[in-house]
Amino acid sequence: MFILKYIFDFLKFVIREISSMIIKFIFFIVIVIVAINYFSKTKKAPVATKTYLKVDLSNDFKETFIQTPLNLKTDSINFYQLLNKVYSSKDDDNILGLVLFLDGNTLSKTQISEFGEVLNEFKESKKPIYSYTTSMDNNNLLLSSYSTESIMPPSESTTVNITGYVKDLPYFKDLTEKLGVDVNVIHVGDFKTYGENYTRKEMSPENRQDLKRVLDKGYTLFSEDISKNLSMDINKFNTLALSGDLMGESSSILNKNKLISSLTYWENFKKDKKIESLTEIQDYQLPKKSLSKNQIAIIYAEGEINYSDSKTSTSSTITPEKIIPILEKVDKDDKIKGVILRVNSPGGSALASDIIYNSIKKMSKPVYVSIGSVAASGGYYISTAATKIFANKDSITGSIGVVSLIPNFKKLSEKVGVNFEEVSLGKFSDLYSLTADMTPEKKEKIYKSNLKVYNEFLNKVAYGRNLPLSEVEKIAQGKIWLGEEAINIGLVNSIGGIDTTIKTLATDLNIKDNYSIVEVPYEENLKSMFESNFLSIQTLLNFRNLNKSDVVKKIVKEDELLFKPILYMSF
Repeated sequence: MFILKYIFDFLKFVIREISSMIIKFIFFIVIVIVAINYFSKTKKAPVATKTYLKVDLSNDFKETFIQTPLNLKTDSINFYQLLNKVYSSKDDDNILGLVLFLDGNTLSKTQISEFGEVLNEFKESKKPIYSYTTSMDNNNLLLSSYSTESIMPPSESTTVNITGYVKDLPYFKDLTEKLGVDVNVIHVGDFKTYGENYTRKEMSPENRQDLKRVLDKGYTLFSEDISKNLSMDINKFNTLALSGDLMGESSSILNKNKLISSLTYWENFKKDKKIESLTEIQDYQLPKKSLSKNQIAIIYAEGEINYSDSKTSTSSTITPEKIIPILEKVDKDDKIKGVILRVNSPGGSALASDIIYNSIKKMSKPVYVSIGSVAASGGYYISTAATKIFANKDSITGSIGVVSLIPNFKKLSEKVGVNFEEVSLGKFSDLYSLTADMTPEKKEKIYKSNLKVYNEFLNKVAYGRNLPLSEVEKIAQGKIWLGEEAINIGLVNSIGGIDTTIKTLATDLNIKDNYSIVEVPYEENLKSMFESNFLSIQTLLNFRNLNKSDVVKKIVKEDELLFKPILYMSF
């Protein structure tokens, strides 16, 4: 007994000490976070010496605004803040010019076009814009074409790959058959092709037709911008780009064809231009101004649309739970006169989209949507609740259609030695079973359900855009459209980025000479941060237990595959 008591006391001591260490460690971490947060609140003074602004485009300029726990600040800025800082710096006498570093560029083509508009306005100050890269592709060439001087090193080790376009889309039917997984894809809209890569071995004619039209149009817009920015004959550029002469090459061919300004090493260029000081765009602080009594709020809708919070970062999903409280808060604020909803979403849950649509529609203040790279399917659904919709000329929108993906693991479960026995009551009680056969009657049942959602979608678009239902039916069917096409068929009001949207709203509100912009943040809580960081571990654990029916159903339902998603497969 004495020995057992001794062992028991020893174990209690060890547990107590370990617990104490854990608590102390957590307390220490909290103190560190609070300290960092305290010192980060000390604003850096505006630039006091003559300097160039350095814009490193390998940084990720997200289309959202997150407030972290304890208001911990980071050095990152979002895309709107990038635009605002560059635009404001044109009137700052301390800023001598811009230097764009293009290697590892993360901006999409749509963002580049929007950024290019701001760069053109910056040029009005007569300050130079220099761009430097060691690797040139279509996006980097478009970016560099907005600069006053673009340079690359005179080295054969540099890379140049400029062409028309190529898109490789994987098709998994043979793989799913070998694995024993059947994927039932039930869609409404001939061009609603999301999920076809699970049921086909090759691209459908509708998908190929839709993609080729959009990609061809996108390339045309690209070549027109290059021709305009570089004052080059468009036929000459197209011949160069499409002949293959600019693929697998080095910087010398760009210099030879006047697609860049010169060949020189960065250090030499820096010395020649007497660039003695560079300030990171993230460190550049705009002068502090008091907020006007007239405010325009920016709310971000970035990522897939889910009905409930999934275990992913706040920055990558849109849910009613996240966005509706923000809409309600803004609507109650008397200082806020109007709202810009920046939408960058391929869609998602039909139910969540409809709930968010309703919340936007009932707002007492005007809501103008600014489409980023994509507002398709559910992303466009929520946009139609706005007073006006703005899109960039190469934004992706439309994709008005509905699709359900229902996997069947019966053959897979048999392969791994698992037999599912079913006890049920009622017709269609196994409609969404992951192991029961998908009969034609079941498919028809789901199709009719999807058709109701599709018709609801059509009616929301017709009402929101003030279009005849017959016209909406023609442009729907799951077809995708570029912004420049969308304006001609009534899906958007105007072509322009977020800056154009803000200025138009201010003008319509009669406050264009006296207003302030406020970005409304999403608040990331510790729980969601923890869950998102450990998502990969949880996923592995779930895959390890795929032989358990309840685990499989949980995975499928969390991805909302059974809830008539209206997701556009981005490309």
